[in-house]
Amino acid sequence: MAQKVKTVVKIAGREYTVRAFETEEYIHKVAIYVNRRMEEVEKAQPSLSTSMTAVLTAINLGDEVLKLQAEIESLQDQLKEMEEASKSTDEDTFTGSLSASSAQSAPVIYDVSRKGKR
Repeated sequence: MAQKVKTVVKIAGREYTVRAFETEEYIHKVAIYVNRRMEEVEKAQPSLSTSMTAVLTAINLGDEVLKLQAEIESLQDQLKEMEEASKSTDEDTFTGSLSASSAQSAPVIYDVSRKGKR
């Protein structure tokens, strides 16, 4: 089992120690993303307390996650439909080529020139 990575990150001016099974680089990437989103909320509503800013940021991030999950599900459904359509097209093509070749079940005779042989 992978070991937990311990990383110190700074969000909204405060340092937090984060322990996770992800890389330190990934943890910092997440912290930077969260910090930027908190800054956006704070800029839009400067009178909010830090805890209220954090709650609104969490709500915004939750909204983003749910919308992305719905988009992923929609794309997965589209992919499944395309795969099924592709399979049925492949089966039709395969069946059609079998029918065409079985219709030509008579032996094929090649014309061979007999020049020089008499």
